[in-house]
Amino acid sequence: MKRILCTFLVFALAVFGSINLYAQNKKYEIRYDTITVEKTRVIRIVTVRTVPVVILQLSGSFNSGALELQAHNGGFSKNDFINGKSFGARVGFGVDLTGKIRLHKKGYFWLNALAGFRGFKSDFFADKTEEGAVVYNQFSWGVGMDYFITPADKVKYFIGGDILGILIFGKALIPYDITIYDPIRYREVKINNAFRIGYSIYAGVEYAFEKNVGLNFGFKFTHANLFLKKTTVPTSDNEAYLNDDSSSPPVLYGGWKQFAYGSVFAGMSYYFGVKEKRYKLP
Repeated sequence: MKRILCTFLVFALAVFGSINLYAQNKKYEIRYDTITVEKTRVIRIVTVRTVPVVILQLSGSFNSGALELQAHNGGFSKNDFINGKSFGARVGFGVDLTGKIRLHKKGYFWLNALAGFRGFKSDFFADKTEEGAVVYNQFSWGVGMDYFITPADKVKYFIGGDILGILIFGKALIPYDITIYDPIRYREVKINNAFRIGYSIYAGVEYAFEKNVGLNFGFKFTHANLFLKKTTVPTSDNEAYLNDDSSSPPVLYGGWKQFAYGSVFAGMSYYFGVKEKRYKLP
């Protein structure tokens, strides 16, 4: 009996030792599980913006004189100015503020109103010469129509035209007749206010990079004194008028002249009444 008990104890100790040794050698247990994940669904959303109700444009412009506004051979000519052959100014800069109201639900036709300023000088890019110099200031107000070719797109192409009421005034520096021994002396001639009716035509593009903000760029041609031309006899040597109508007998500074110029403009556009609609694509 004792022999059987001893044999059982020895067998039990051997089994326990083997189990303990196996547990010490196996520190980690790796378990494999299968997990089912639901497939992610891709949803595509497109955002569509409506056509603005009102557009406000603020633009600056570089203006180059055409016809009789441009200077003679790139510079002021005393004789051409006095004899009424040219206004004598070639280059100008300006700014315009234009408001546009949508007339068509889809945004093709627009009514616009504008106000602007232009400044022209004969010596913007050249020093005053012995021939003299001239400056013109122009204030414009007008109404017109625009046609937008792509009103609902980010890139909006447009063409249009305006009827303008224009106020023009300025001054000229004209040298006295001198000899080679005399210093150059100038007399200042004030160009009195003149009101004229003209027009402008233009083409441009807007890029709406945000919901309510965009950029504008384009080209414009303006004929500022199409109607109401007039020539008046100066009352003194220091005073003159626009004198853009021919006269008989000839009047000092008088001649048939066109106050016309081309412009390159660029600026910011602000959109009002734009709504965004989001659609889920199938």
